[in-house]
Amino acid sequence: MSKFVQGLITFLFCLIVPSAVLLTLSLLDVTGGVIPPLIALAIGGGFGLLYGLEAALLNIYDLESPLGWLELVVDLTWSLPNTLFGFVVGNILYIFFGTPSRTDSEGQAWISFSPRGAGGFGHSVLQTLGTVNLGGAGQHERQHLLQARVLGPFYLPFVVVSYVVTGTLQLAWTLLFGWWLALLGVRDKAYLRPPSNSAVGGFFGWIYYATPLELLGYGLGNP
Repeated sequence: MSKFVQGLITFLFCLIVPSAVLLTLSLLDVTGGVIPPLIALAIGGGFGLLYGLEAALLNIYDLESPLGWLELVVDLTWSLPNTLFGFVVGNILYIFFGTPSRTDSEGQAWISFSPRGAGGFGHSVLQTLGTVNLGGAGQHERQHLLQARVLGPFYLPFVVVSYVVTGTLQLAWTLLFGWWLALLGVRDKAYLRPPSNSAVGGFFGWIYYATPLELLGYGLGNP
């Protein structure tokens, strides 16, 4: 199958499937009437058109393999909230730090931005939102891609809850214990700190590192 045909099939799937999924959810009243059918079609069609174009031009799905088909179907159905979120937020954010890379995206089932400049966001700190990435595979970015596909619509809520929990623990420790220990000279910092291999350091670094999905990502590394 030529790359042109793969890109065309990817585009058509992206154009049709998200609209069908959102319309079905609307008609079944899964959204509680928040998204009427016509709005569901508009959102699905608009997203599908733009995501399909980007995914097709970069040939991100290898449709010569069963895995490529599975990734395409999952991204447009079970993991659609993550794909939509990553496409919108990732493209808006990452365009300031890099450019879409065909080399890092083709056949990899994600849209990867190659960072500009030297150092900083996209170099020492990589990020993946849904199927949109900045900086390449790195330490464990493809783990987040897999996590989103496995957890589907529960992925984003789980991430938010995880940060709330670790943020609360960090604040409680710092205010109730760490401050006193630092004052007595037992600790050099009042707050909990992540290990040296964490991409993010300082006060927020432990909040980030201690979330379950990050612990899993650092534990397993790249697939």
